[in-house]
Amino acid sequence: MVKYLSLVFLFCSFQLQPEFVLEGEINGQFKYFTTDKLGNVFVITPKNDIQKFNTKGKKLTEVNFKVLGEATSIDATNPLEIYVFYKDQNKLAYFDNLLNYRGETDLYKTLGVNNIMAVSRSYDNGFWFFDPDNFKLKKSDKQGVLQTESINLANIADTILNPQMILDNGKFVYLKTNSDRLLVFDILGNFIKNIPLENFNSFQAKDESIIYSTISNLFVYNPSTFQKDTLLQNNALFNRTEYTNIRLEDKHIYTQDSARILIYSFGIK
Repeated sequence: MVKYLSLVFLFCSFQLQPEFVLEGEINGQFKYFTTDKLGNVFVITPKNDIQKFNTKGKKLTEVNFKVLGEATSIDATNPLEIYVFYKDQNKLAYFDNLLNYRGETDLYKTLGVNNIMAVSRSYDNGFWFFDPDNFKLKKSDKQGVLQTESINLANIADTILNPQMILDNGKFVYLKTNSDRLLVFDILGNFIKNIPLENFNSFQAKDESIIYSTISNLFVYNPSTFQKDTLLQNNALFNRTEYTNIRLEDKHIYTQDSARILIYSFGIK
């Protein structure tokens, strides 16, 4: 991980022009798109199919559990165990790396919480969620036993609490509360700080850096040094459309627009 983030900073610091090679293309409109650290792509289709592709755009497997209703989001931070959140049913389902069903947690029956907007995997194989009834970030195990929780965030967050995405990278927990703000917590749920950013769609946390995407660019930001860089600036390949999401895994860039996902490898010319 450090290697390729160092490569990103090398491009930016010395104004080197990276070479991008199109490796894969996945055609279609998708409600949700993410990647795992092995480079695999996971999507949710308008019909709630959950599909997995490799970096060449080849479909590896798919599943659709109609009984669970509309799939909302996918957490693939552990490539061997995939979490899928079904917001309308208030359920979190678990799948293996071939998308075989491995169980689920009914969030209302076990935790007594409704209207959960965002859920993510925790580093110890439980899950984080934001409780809208008392404005707290909470962590539970798969049996629905509460493990830890934050203080009430309504008065300290300095922003409207409209949770959209949670991410646990094993060091910190990040909560995207609106279009331009991240709240940062330690792994026990203690609030640390706000990170204000420009309007962004999605984010990743790699090592000490926050990687976040806007409709036209992908930024790498170090909150400790305040250094911000990008791979895509002034590159004609990425000036043609508005993006729903852009992601970075190993030496691959993934771009999603309204019609497809493109997968590029990159290196120094």
